[in-house]
Amino acid sequence: MSTPKAFYLYGIVDQYDIVDHPNSQSVLEELKSPEQLRLLPIRELAALVSEVSLEEFGEEALKTRLKDAKWLEHRLRHHEWVVEAFMRCGTVIPMKFATIFNTEERLTERLLGLHETLRELVGKLQGKEEWGVKAFCNLRYIQATAETEHEKITQLKVQLAGQPPGTAYLMKKQLEELVTRETDQLLNRHLESIYQRLASLAHEAKLNLLTPHELTNRKHEMVLNAALLLEKTSVNRLAEEVRALRQDYAPHGFEFESVGPFPPYNFSQLPACAESSEAGKPEGVVHG
Repeated sequence: MSTPKAFYLYGIVDQYDIVDHPNSQSVLEELKSPEQLRLLPIRELAALVSEVSLEEFGEEALKTRLKDAKWLEHRLRHHEWVVEAFMRCGTVIPMKFATIFNTEERLTERLLGLHETLRELVGKLQGKEEWGVKAFCNLRYIQATAETEHEKITQLKVQLAGQPPGTAYLMKKQLEELVTRETDQLLNRHLESIYQRLASLAHEAKLNLLTPHELTNRKHEMVLNAALLLEKTSVNRLAEEVRALRQDYAPHGFEFESVGPFPPYNFSQLPACAESSEAGKPEGVVHG
């Protein structure tokens, strides 16, 4: 008795770009296992799909599987492997991990309904890559500058000397609040300038959530996490700008890291109507 199957959607590509690319056949051969990958035509586009077992990717099965760190890491790596392999052949709209359709007909119907949006998105991503720039900062540098440059802070420090305990306590609280506020404002001015310099190089840019300090393996706190959609011809300009940022902001306690290229997940959002609205789905997983 055969195991019930579903269709796993990795991404959307321009069918003619992929077919005409000299590496496309070798990529398809490379990606034969563990599931047979194929291109499902959607007019001039194509869906990167493979058949998967519902025993592994059914809704209830996935709720259990997603708690298995080893399985999840393996499957996430495979998803990225497929998407990144096709990036070598052309433009890819990457889908969320575990975007599953119960039938080919349902998959085709959903993508045909989004055809115009997908076609425009392929056009936007053509010839571009996603890169990330992260900034880390020793905030003591920012605080020291704020304390030195702000006249009111200097005055409060002078006035503290010789004050009775009750008055000194209140003045210290006022001083701490002022230092915190001025430090935050100075940091934000630096970050706005940094982000504008990076965004000026990009077709599109956005700020992502900051990674908690304990997860970065960095000595100092992450203060900026920018995603940039770059023309491939602009990647060298990004490297030059990051070098310039390092030089300009080292005196302020900043360090910078550029990473990429990545599949353009940050710039491939589909409209809300494309997402599954059914209840009880594992986060980040879409069933259709």
